[in-house]
Amino acid sequence: MVRVSAVGIALGALIAAPLLAGSAFGFAPGALLGASAAGFAAAVRSVGWVLVPQSLLAVAIFAIALERLACRTAGLTLDSAPGWLDPAVESALLLGLLGTISGMVAGFVGLSPDALEPGPLIHSLGQALRSSFVGFLIALVGVWVKVRPAEEPQAAYREVVVA
Repeated sequence: MVRVSAVGIALGALIAAPLLAGSAFGFAPGALLGASAAGFAAAVRSVGWVLVPQSLLAVAIFAIALERLACRTAGLTLDSAPGWLDPAVESALLLGLLGTISGMVAGFVGLSPDALEPGPLIHSLGQALRSSFVGFLIALVGVWVKVRPAEEPQAAYREVVVA
């Protein structure tokens, strides 16, 4: 049985919006998909290979964040955060750290003091810092999502409702 909710419908609309907008302006779905793939490849070159697992974690965590935000806005009771959220948040942090280390290793491997070129080194260090930034950003959203219903200010929602 498929569970239909307002949040599911909103997420479906968010996913379909770029395809519908592209079709309205005459872009073929294949061209849009190709441009999206090229953009993702550029992001991987910018942040590093850890962006791929970080992206998967980000989609899952941001979907829960959107659902919880919609429930809070509507004044609905929130369920507990899923059990997999804690390991996902920790994994996002650790993937950011792993990307930082791999970016620094890539920057310094094969360097000699005699032939130091700053361009590749600066690129690798920037990649390392961007990897940490993405990991911390995903983890911060995940920490916000982990708030349990008992810790939420439910009374504030009840005061807003006027009979």
